[in-house]
Amino acid sequence: MLKVIKKTRIYQEVVSQIHDLIREGKLKASDQLPSERELAETFKVSRTSVREALRALETQGLVVSRTGTGTFVADLPIESLVAPLATLLIEEKSALADIFEMRKLIEPRIAALAAERATKRDIERMKGILEKQKEEVDRGATGVEEDAEFHFVIGRATQNQALEKLVSGLMDILSHSREESLQTPGRSQASLEAHYRILSAIVQHDKEKSRLAMLRHIEQVEENVFSDKNKEIPIRSSETQLEERRTS
Repeated sequence: MLKVIKKTRIYQEVVSQIHDLIREGKLKASDQLPSERELAETFKVSRTSVREALRALETQGLVVSRTGTGTFVADLPIESLVAPLATLLIEEKSALADIFEMRKLIEPRIAALAAERATKRDIERMKGILEKQKEEVDRGATGVEEDAEFHFVIGRATQNQALEKLVSGLMDILSHSREESLQTPGRSQASLEAHYRILSAIVQHDKEKSRLAMLRHIEQVEENVFSDKNKEIPIRSSETQLEERRTS
């Protein structure tokens, strides 16, 4: 049954446009929005409509209003996602398998986006981190700090603050299992070599190669972690094998 088309209220159009700016990264966490007057002039609407839009955005948690200073884009609440994951991992050891599954879904896509957006500065930083990791591994250390930093910089190279925070949180909650894994004989060297493959793909700005290199890396880490715990690894996907055949 056909329904009457409702006319969109002006303030909702303002909300929609600011939503788009935040989603596209043109407005980032902690950025200050223009004044009500400037927004009204930009959007060609009344200041009343602008105030209504800002109230709606604040209710949604996307902006915060600070008396005397203005309106700012709210910090993205990634921490509210990471904290429950950390608690789950502590309370239920079986949650580690779920977190690895999540990593395989998310981090390869992050690596692909990094390959598309990484700047020369991002790439130089990655190279510097791997040089430090190599020095640590060569002297018999795990290189766990450099290992985590490499993943973090890949997150930063996406130019997406939400993804950057997500990767940082994941590295924090997995720090203990990663430290244990890297102490396995040969594991630190294998991790370093996997990182170089990921870096090589990012340097080439090859999104698919970067995605696949990250996926293989996480699968290898997962296999190592669970073999140490004498547990079977659930076979959730044969994507790596399919990709290998496809790219061979």
